[in-house]
Amino acid sequence: MQLGVFGPLVAHPLPHQQQLDESDDDAEAEPDIDVQPPPALISTPAAPLPVAVATAASSGIEVENSRKRQGDRQQQSLANGSPNKRPRLSNGYEHGADAATTPMELDGPDHQGDNHAYPSPLEGEQASTPVPRTDGPEQGTQIDKVEELASETTFIPLGSGLDDAPALSPVTALSRVNGDSAPVLLHCQWHPRDPSLLAAAGTDALARIWNISRGAAADPASDDHVNALVPDFHNLVEDDIPPKATVTAMAWNWDGSAIALATDSDSKARLSLWGPDGSHFHHFEVAEPPIYKLRWSPHNTAILAIAPDNGGTLITVYHAQTLNSLTYFLSNHDLSAEPLDVAWTSDTEFLLCGGELLALLRYSDKEILQVQKFETREGDTLTQVQYDPHCSLAATCGEKGVVDVWDSSGKRRSIDAHCDAVTALAWQPTQSPVTETERLLASGGEDGAIFIWNALATDGTAKCSMTMGPAIVALAFTPDGAFLAGATSERILIWKVGDHGIPRASWSRLPHPGWLSPRMNPESDEEDEHCLGWDSTGHKLAYGVNSRLAIINFR
Repeated sequence: MQLGVFGPLVAHPLPHQQQLDESDDDAEAEPDIDVQPPPALISTPAAPLPVAVATAASSGIEVENSRKRQGDRQQQSLANGSPNKRPRLSNGYEHGADAATTPMELDGPDHQGDNHAYPSPLEGEQASTPVPRTDGPEQGTQIDKVEELASETTFIPLGSGLDDAPALSPVTALSRVNGDSAPVLLHCQWHPRDPSLLAAAGTDALARIWNISRGAAADPASDDHVNALVPDFHNLVEDDIPPKATVTAMAWNWDGSAIALATDSDSKARLSLWGPDGSHFHHFEVAEPPIYKLRWSPHNTAILAIAPDNGGTLITVYHAQTLNSLTYFLSNHDLSAEPLDVAWTSDTEFLLCGGELLALLRYSDKEILQVQKFETREGDTLTQVQYDPHCSLAATCGEKGVVDVWDSSGKRRSIDAHCDAVTALAWQPTQSPVTETERLLASGGEDGAIFIWNALATDGTAKCSMTMGPAIVALAFTPDGAFLAGATSERILIWKVGDHGIPRASWSRLPHPGWLSPRMNPESDEEDEHCLGWDSTGHKLAYGVNSRLAIINFR
């Protein structure tokens, strides 16, 4: 054997068995390719390979075979579920699985020798995605997986030209009767006991009572998600009312036996009483138009009306049976600058609220007198008052973002709603005896936050809060108090009271072809008119904006 500096001058052949194994490996790795070395490197007895070339060729074969065997072992271990580097779970929000790259992802003491990174997505359970919450205005509302009620929506045409509407397609019918000349919906109220009767009123002498069956709104929507319903209706307009008159106020009495309407046309105002079947009862001529607000007393004995009068405000109480009326004049209150709200506390007393005014008035057969004036917050402008007869508490709100709860003695308890202005306020209805420790009050603000408060609590903190993004324009509890609907200019979200994590249902305004209104101009400075209300069963929700009226089936 001739030796050189780095070893034998001629490479020794491999043992017989190892040559067979390497031949088998080569055959398995590339069965269809016959690999031949280049002619210049073929060794013959007459021309032995140079030392450097022979050594490099032998070393290259061994390295290539070693790589092939290593690749075979990796494929086999992957097939058995044991990769050298296992994927790891992400946090549930990213792209699923990433490679383990940190020492924390190496094998733990319970995985001795299995070469697994943990937790293993191939052999273990996937981590559950955290449940999104909507607690408070700082959180976003999760609505991706919330039931969308678009297909359960029926649109009610408000304009004229309804004779041939049933023969047209839904979109054509709505576009014809709800065009540029369609009336603007100002008021919408369900009958307090009959879930099939819906009253609506607005501009262009719009005053109707529709007979809407629940089955009509439950029909499946067409491909464009539009159901057009032209139900039977009664017109609540007297023959001498001009077609351009405006119904400025509307109110059902508490048992639904009558509805009061205030109309304004050509500087003449009128208060009319109608039955649910469209029959006309009586009307009162009003000296100073228009009437801004109408409220029935708890036992339907009187109707309270608020109207402007020579720069001041005129409060009129109409006796429903004797047809007599009494007036009370506020000389320094301008309704155009500070609108008034009103709430009856008994059959003879009521609260007036607006601006810096909060007062209790009492009426008798002879006169109306101010009984008590409450000390309001300096600099605040009150906008709403809601009275709860179950606990004898009144709630007010205004532009300072504070909700005040008042008892009968005039004592005030303030609740900070954490917003620039409170835009909606509603007491939870109750069908069971009221507890001595809890009465729920909901408020909505310009920041899109909805709070539910315990009005009897003394700590002033909210029981829960939800957020909707844009400003809240309306709130409405179902008659049983189980669900709360909040409306913005874009959508409605419905929550179950006591389970506010994720809304139970959602309804979006913009995607509906039947909702494309000629008045929906984003560059317009005019504010939309909104109304929201549940029927007496809590199954249907009426939502009106401008010239559109949607009936949404909830349950």
